[in-house]
This record gives sequence, C-alpha cells and structure tokens, in this order.
Amino acid sequence: MGSGEVGGWILPANVRTLMFWVAYYVGYSFEDSDWAAVQAALPATNSEQAAGWYDYPVIGSPPLRVWLAQTPGDTLVSVRVAGDMDPVLEARFETVIHLLQDVELGR
Repeated sequence: MGSGEVGGWILPANVRTLMFWVAYYVGYSFEDSDWAAVQAALPATNSEQAAGWYDYPVIGSPPLRVWLAQTPGDTLVSVRVAGDMDPVLEARFETVIHLLQDVELGR
C-alpha cells in the first residue's frame, strides 16, 4: 500500500452516501451515530480556511481520514479522503466522488 489522497467536491445531499461508501470499502460500519457527528459538524465548516475543515476518522482496513468542508457562497461540499491506500482503493473513491457530483442520491 502507498499513501494517497483523493478529493473533489460533491452535492450536499450526497455527503452521507459518500461516508457510507468510504466506510464500506474499508470494512467500517458507518452507523447513525457517525452520521449525526458529521451532520452536526458540517454547517460550521469553510473550505477556504485551513482550520475550516471537519476531519472524520474512518477506522477500517486501512484506516482513513475524511475531510469535509462547505464552500462559502456555493451549495457544494469539498471532500478529501486520505490514508494508506493502494491504487484500486484510490480509484474507487475517485469514482464515488465523481458520481456524487452529478447525481443527487441523498440517503
């Protein structure tokens, strides 16, 4: 495995879906309590400030960090997923992020 990071932006309605799939691919069970933590933190975020990102640990195999931040003046959520990922896992997350840019899935 190599260290990696993927990122981009998604529609706000898809944040829970993103978190579900990140957790799924590393064997972590993303519960309602996890979602409650993310949902409570997201309104106070700001992608234009270094300290404005919310950092959520996904303790799976491999363990990952997901950073989320709302874009001021826009309806998008910036995302970064980082950790000791191999190229296949990186490609999965890139694909999920791209899908969640165009399709409002909600959950």
